[in-house]
Amino acid sequence: MGILVGIDGTGSAMMHGASRNAAYDVAFADSFVRRLCNGGGPHAKYFRGPVALGGGLLDAINGGFNHILSMKAAGVKAPVLLTGYSRGAAGVTALAKKLKGVDISVRALLLFDCVDRHLFIDSEVIPNNVEYVFHVVRDPDASSRESFGNDAMRYRPPTVFPTAYKFMCTHGGMGGCPWTPGEDETMTSFIDEGGYDGMTKVTYKQDAYVSGQIWRFVQPFVQVHGFV
Repeated sequence: MGILVGIDGTGSAMMHGASRNAAYDVAFADSFVRRLCNGGGPHAKYFRGPVALGGGLLDAINGGFNHILSMKAAGVKAPVLLTGYSRGAAGVTALAKKLKGVDISVRALLLFDCVDRHLFIDSEVIPNNVEYVFHVVRDPDASSRESFGNDAMRYRPPTVFPTAYKFMCTHGGMGGCPWTPGEDETMTSFIDEGGYDGMTKVTYKQDAYVSGQIWRFVQPFVQVHGFV
């Protein structure tokens, strides 16, 4: 197992606080990032993602950076591993860049639908202190969160980044948080994300099924690089 830092996706609350954290922990109880960190051993550190407008992400990046430095200072020889979902994926990409500034390499970067939605974080290009990248993204044909552009799609050698793998589910499903139907809906209803994004081409049943596919799909990368 490695020195693992995970930053999860964006919560719906506008402000930080105990009630926000409690609601967040329910919503993200089974997220992919949380699963990885829970199973990541004694050197793993999980960070909640930002609030709705992005606040808190810089704190998570700095917290992850300090965690890695403290592990290194304590003599832990394990490789550095990073994982993130949504804006949290942009956060760990920015963290990798911060680590490059102090000559720390990242063995593996596992990203779940990294999105470009923060004014002060540039995660367009993955820094080349990252050895291996695995990035799963929502298929544009799903019509999910069409207002969210993807980030961390470019890299420089010697980083190994085969491709971004597309899946036909919602942005929520991409992070292990598939939608659940409301009172007047069934599992075969199509998901309406509301707001600017509106109706998707994904049913609740499909979202749950494909989300499970994603988790299984990343397991070889997880096992090879020692995330768990």
